[in-house]
Amino acid sequence: MSRRVPLPDRRPDPVRDDGLHVFVPALMGVGMIVSGILVIADWVHGLLPNGRVRRKQYIASGAQGVVLSVAQAAGYNLEGPDFHAREWRSRLVYALWVGVFTVVGASALVVGLLAFNDDAGLFYRNPWMVGLGVGTAVVLGLLALQLLFFAIVHRRSFRAAHVLVETTWFGRLKHPPTNPGDFAASLRLIERKGTK
Repeated sequence: MSRRVPLPDRRPDPVRDDGLHVFVPALMGVGMIVSGILVIADWVHGLLPNGRVRRKQYIASGAQGVVLSVAQAAGYNLEGPDFHAREWRSRLVYALWVGVFTVVGASALVVGLLAFNDDAGLFYRNPWMVGLGVGTAVVLGLLALQLLFFAIVHRRSFRAAHVLVETTWFGRLKHPPTNPGDFAASLRLIERKGTK
């Protein structure tokens, strides 16, 4: 008759008892959500007409570069419009973007709070969801306030706001002249000092 040997108490498993069994799946879930948002944003960006304007700007900048090199060889400088500077959007567009950023920011906050309080969900009591929701709402709320300022004040704004519009996505891309005559008229040759 064999005698049973008492089993020792279970030792802690470094894999199962490390406290990451909730954190890692939650982090992976957040990563999948962010990846999905980036894919959708990239798809929407492809639908916007800025791609065509960028191609036109690229062609106009190349033509401007050719004319500039010829002008410099002849002892002239070239002065012309900056095709890469942006210009003001209409007040209505700024107002519409205020609405979009406000709705998306509020939705992100609500979704984060609902996921945090959903006891049947994967993100129950996960502080990452509250942090993501609040962080997204704050960032989009600040952007909405900036856009609201642009919608109200518009071109009468101070110089720093003009620089912000001309150098960031707050402004829309300029269409360069498509007619060769208009393109040539937009450039001006200036004689360099010290040349004959």
